[in-house]
Amino acid sequence: MEEIKEIIKPFKTPFLNSFVLVPENLSFKSEEVFNLDKELNQYERIVLNPDIEKSLLTKNELLTSFAISKAENSSLTMEEAEEVYDLIKNNPDFDFIKSKIENQKKLARKDYEKLEFFNITKTFRILNSQSLSLNDITLEKIKEIHRLLTQGLDIFKDYLPGFDMYKTGEWRSNNDIRVGEYVPPDFNLIKESVEELLTYLKKRADLTSLAVFHTALYAVHPFNNGNKRTCRILEHIILRQIGFNKNNLYSTSYYYHKEKDRYYKYLLTSLERKNLNYFTSFILESVVLSIISVVKTSIEVERENFLNKQNVDNDVRKSFQPFIKRKEIQFKNVFKENKGRISRQTLVNHLNKGVGLEILRKRGEGRNTYYSFNISLPEEEIYKKWLTFARSRLSYISDDILLA
Repeated sequence: MEEIKEIIKPFKTPFLNSFVLVPENLSFKSEEVFNLDKELNQYERIVLNPDIEKSLLTKNELLTSFAISKAENSSLTMEEAEEVYDLIKNNPDFDFIKSKIENQKKLARKDYEKLEFFNITKTFRILNSQSLSLNDITLEKIKEIHRLLTQGLDIFKDYLPGFDMYKTGEWRSNNDIRVGEYVPPDFNLIKESVEELLTYLKKRADLTSLAVFHTALYAVHPFNNGNKRTCRILEHIILRQIGFNKNNLYSTSYYYHKEKDRYYKYLLTSLERKNLNYFTSFILESVVLSIISVVKTSIEVERENFLNKQNVDNDVRKSFQPFIKRKEIQFKNVFKENKGRISRQTLVNHLNKGVGLEILRKRGEGRNTYYSFNISLPEEEIYKKWLTFARSRLSYISDDILLA
């Protein structure tokens, strides 16, 4: 007979005390993920190319802000986000909405999305410039973060149909909110609920408690609008406060963006079933796979740099592009990747040339022939070890994380 696992009710506040947690059923333990993050720090110090590290740091703020804005179903493109990002870097106080109103121009949905992204990125910059500790995360700090994220957005109530007011920096003051079939608690319970969540987080100060805090805070739905943004920003900041992602190399929010359907599925399942495990496990998964993605990106950049250094023409170089994403590829799959661009014989000639110039390795196995770049990277062994660990716990890993 299977042993019944311990079911915990982490909270005492009315409404929150109906949520349960089964720690043994979580995908990872806090200390396991913390050790993985420590290994990433060691990898960064010893192995990671400084140019790649600089690129990761630069992209992370942009990608995280972009991912959070896309969680709100924004139609903003990456190119448009980059334009706003450059605006913030060069003139963080520029009020492009005010300028448009003063010129008597009508505000549109795209203006709203740009301001939304502007606020997210600016909030990141402000919070990252502050030396915050876990004790600095208070009720007032959470309201301040919401105020920074939603500043100026309520002006769009006069321009966009069906607009949900933010009431920036104020707790929700009604019971009209619904998330699918889920009904959040009475607004009179918000303050004491958030206070208990903060006490719970600070008492434990580990990754699992942060994941539970994120899940339960969203369940409380403390604000009229902008709760996902607030939760994600808080998660990003608190992760670093409890010792994770010290150098800001990865982003769980970007993982949520790439796995948007699963993000909503597990979040809503946790809310509707009042079971914290579903979304807590998803958050733990996101940290593990975000750490692995740092090494994956490093490998891809190193392979691309290797290819770019080779003295071959552009047509040959394009034929070898698939080897950036995959270490070893069977000939038929190399042809499949290049199909429609060059003929089979031309590809054979290119591959033979690559072998002759020692750019590629060639390996035969029965009737099959395999090719790979003629390089060995220390990152590959690290990636393989970490991926094996992740696969031992997860039934699903996105193709975006996989690097053959």
